[in-house]
Formats: sequence, C-alpha cells, structure tokens
Amino acid sequence: MSNVRILAQTGARDPQRSRAKLPRRLVVGIAGPALTALLFAVAVRNGTPFPPDVRLHRWVLDHRSLGLSDVAVAVTDTGAGVCAYCLAAFAGAVAVVGRRRWWLGAIVGFAALLLGQLFRTSLATIVGRARPPAADWITHPSGFALPSGHTTTSALVAAGLAAALHRRARRPATRAAAVIVPGLWAFAVGISRIYLGVHWPTAVVAGWLLAAVLACVCLPPLALLLDWIGRDRPGPVANARGVCRSARPGTVWCGARTGDEEVKKSRRTATPER
Repeated sequence: MSNVRILAQTGARDPQRSRAKLPRRLVVGIAGPALTALLFAVAVRNGTPFPPDVRLHRWVLDHRSLGLSDVAVAVTDTGAGVCAYCLAAFAGAVAVVGRRRWWLGAIVGFAALLLGQLFRTSLATIVGRARPPAADWITHPSGFALPSGHTTTSALVAAGLAAALHRRARRPATRAAAVIVPGLWAFAVGISRIYLGVHWPTAVVAGWLLAAVLACVCLPPLALLLDWIGRDRPGPVANARGVCRSARPGTVWCGARTGDEEVKKSRRTATPER
C-alpha cells in the first residue's frame, strides 16, 4: 500500500503539502499585517504623504532624464490594460494540462485578474488617498493612489505567470527563470510608477503587499480549478453487444446508441414476417 493511501486512510497530513503551505502562510502572515498597518497609518494622516514619501519623490524629480522617462512610460504601459490581461489569460491557458481546454484556462486567468482589480479599486476608493501634485506627472493616471493599480495588477500577473511556467518547466534553470523574469517585470512596473511621479512610494509598496496576499490566498484554489478543467473526462465504452454506453452513469453521449434502442432493433430483426 502506498504512502498516499495510508495517509488517506489514517487521516494523517501529507508532510509535503504541509511544507508547501508554510511559505504561503509566512507571506500572508507578514504581508497582511504590514498592509493593514500601512492602511491604518494612511487613514490616520488623512492621506498625507509620509516624510520618506516626500524625500524620495523629490529625489526622483531631481534625477529624471528624457531617455529614462521614455523607458518608464513604455514599462508602465505593460502593467495594466490589454497587455496585463493578455498575460493573465496566457498564464491560465498554460496552467491547463489538457490542450483542448486551454481557452477555458484563459478565461479563468482573465476573470481572476478582473476580480483582483475590482477588489483593489474598491479598497483604493475606501482609502481615498490623493496622488502627488499633477505638475509632477509624466503620464496621466486616473483614480485614487493607494494601492497602486499598475503595481498590483503587474504583481498579480507575475505571480500567475510564475506559478504556471514553474509548473511546466523541467530544468532547474528554466524554473528559476520562470520566477525571476516575471518578478523583475512586476518590480520594474512598480518603480516606473514612482519615477513617473503618479504615486507616492508607499502606494507602490501597498500594491506589492496586496498582490502578495491575494496571490497566496487565491492561487491554490485557482490551481485546483485549472487542474479540474484540464482533467480527462471518461468517454463512451462499448459493451458486449458493441453498444456505446457512457462510462459515467446517467449520461448519454451524442452519436452513441443506447442499450434500449439496440434491444428494440434486435427484436424487430428477429421477429419473422407473416
């Protein structure tokens, strides 16, 4: 009897699953309270930026250049909108094992990001923190500032991409790249929001913290859903008469002849003509 069956019969916990849950619980245990404390501090100050926010914002304004500004605009455009949702759909499609149902995985990835964005927008509306002065902006943002929308969106997409690609990768170097590349991209998007002058630094940090909590909480059930979507369904099975019956009781497959119809046909052919 295998160890899995023994654990299932005795009700014991699988040590591998327990070790896999530990990093997620650790991230939630750190990021959750940190985000709560940051939101509380912002609410107490009525959205007024913290002294480190002001100092870093002024330093960025003093060190801008035309070339870096163009790069920052290009990077920040990938962190939301069509590009981000396409990447989320791609991550969902890759996570589905069955190739025939990749489009269902794409829909799941798209919908998951949309729900995350709705939650982020609701939270930002409740907090209601204003952005830096409009004279400091290089691009034209919309909505409230905390948590940062581009930062949260790109971090959620990066988490989904990393999980999907890491699962498909076989070599250690490929698995490392599957995590590092999306992570660097999400980090660059967050930094670009500070450089463009549309967010205080703590708003970007809040976006990273929120994305970390949402990813650790939502990715495991999403993985189970995508596994179920990609799972092979039982097909029709032929019995002794050669009649196709569904392997699952109570279902009839299109194009398969049921047992009652076959019996009736055999009776009609066996009855002699008078």
